[in-house]
Amino acid sequence: MQSPAVKRQVPPIRATSYITPMSLLEIRDAVAEWMARDHPWGEAALVGVKRSAPRPPGARFAVGQDGSFAGTISAGCVEADLREHLLSMLGKSPQSIPRFVSYGISDEMAAGVGLSCGGEIEVLIRRHEPQDPVWSDLLDLLDLAAAGSRQRAYGALVTGLSEGVLGRQVLVRADGSKTGSLGDPALDRAVEGERDRLFSRQGAEALPLGSGHRVFVERILPPRRLVIIGATPIAVSLSALASRVGYHVTIVDPREGLARPSLFPDADVVQDWPAEALSELNAAEWTDVAVLAHSERLDVPALRGAIEAGCRYVGLLGGRRTQEARRAALEAAGVPASGVSRIRGPIGLDIGAVSPQEIAVAILAEMLAVRLGKADT
Repeated sequence: MQSPAVKRQVPPIRATSYITPMSLLEIRDAVAEWMARDHPWGEAALVGVKRSAPRPPGARFAVGQDGSFAGTISAGCVEADLREHLLSMLGKSPQSIPRFVSYGISDEMAAGVGLSCGGEIEVLIRRHEPQDPVWSDLLDLLDLAAAGSRQRAYGALVTGLSEGVLGRQVLVRADGSKTGSLGDPALDRAVEGERDRLFSRQGAEALPLGSGHRVFVERILPPRRLVIIGATPIAVSLSALASRVGYHVTIVDPREGLARPSLFPDADVVQDWPAEALSELNAAEWTDVAVLAHSERLDVPALRGAIEAGCRYVGLLGGRRTQEARRAALEAAGVPASGVSRIRGPIGLDIGAVSPQEIAVAILAEMLAVRLGKADT
């Protein structure tokens, strides 16, 4: 079938912020200043939480040689004590070896920062030299991410948590290159071989590595991008919801009568065929694609383009017969079964949604579950 002439409106990718741990941003400027002044500095990182805590794993508190500090571990509950520990490390005392410090946060302390109950936290403290190569490269990466760079400015900071590698750090980039070492060639190779797991989800977490070792992984990921195929009523609701949780949304539909920018004030609108639009938009691993057109001539090329681009989330609207038909068409077109099996359909979590607004909620919930590593595979 010959494609009708369409008005191409493929906008440039906006300089949207990368998904960066807030704790790294909180200490970035202070660390950059200390390093520029050739001063050592101390780092405290929250790596374990039992019950509840004021801040999530990955929270940071940093102290300079002059006593200045940045960030927070517990919204004020333990920072004074941590500051003394870190200043002692910076004084080159015998205690300057990386180590854990544990705290119990009472219910009364927790209530003071808005929690219903207390808990226990485990904090890793260590000293950094002024020209730490890992943090020098990490600061560069954070600068690129903050500027919304169109480069693949994302990576994972991996910190050793077990004996023999405690406090050692390595920065792994999206292209597989790295800075730093865990101090064991076998473990460094294990890190290189764990790229899929390092970038499997948003957030920070402790992971097993190698034989009996544990590491703490913090990720800097590309901006949330959502491409919706089909300018439908569901798309109107999904666009509005997704934009409010940080997604940069693009609507793709070749039908000029439907793809009206006035219907999608929170999104870019592209009047083009799905395959061409996905290519122009550089859809990739961290691009979510929701196929809502309910039209075979739009659904099939959209699904194929999303699968071939390696998009993590690919959802398809439609009941059982539609799902079967689209999958059969993809397999007939040569798309591997492993790729076809990645389609999530019927799209959205099964919450009994009926209206376009309810279906949009179900879709967004499923997208977030995939991004946060909470979805069934």
